[in-house]
Amino acid sequence: MKLLDRKIDSTVKAYSTSWLKSLNIPGASTILSNLLITFCVLFWSVTLTTMFGYDLKKGAGTLVFIGIWLSISLITFVAMRLMSKLGVDRSTRSAFILSAIIGPYVDLVTYHAWNLPVISHIIGFAGATIAFLFSLLLDKLLVRTPPNRG
Repeated sequence: MKLLDRKIDSTVKAYSTSWLKSLNIPGASTILSNLLITFCVLFWSVTLTTMFGYDLKKGAGTLVFIGIWLSISLITFVAMRLMSKLGVDRSTRSAFILSAIIGPYVDLVTYHAWNLPVISHIIGFAGATIAFLFSLLLDKLLVRTPPNRG
């Protein structure tokens, strides 16, 4: 009976380690990027609603806000799923979506502050690039290696 118990234990151990590796637990920067993406989607929705001339406190403004928010959220979700199907890893996906949302927002803010379209586009592109690189760098620095139990 001892030999059979050892064989079962090693089989269960091998299965459990392969299952744990398949979980693909997100890193800290991925969670941070997803949180920032959520806030940026909310900021985008508020900004676009007010740019269209609606007041958020009134009924029509609230409905427009909800529609814009749902649309941007759906587009973000579809883009994440598409990149997942294409085989892009999780940290690159979240960094790309974060930069795609932050870049135009930085462009919009600088355009309204300075009214210089070329400079605001350059700053928006630089902001998107910095957000992408920062997110990837943070993910690489905070990656956890699983303990080697053997």
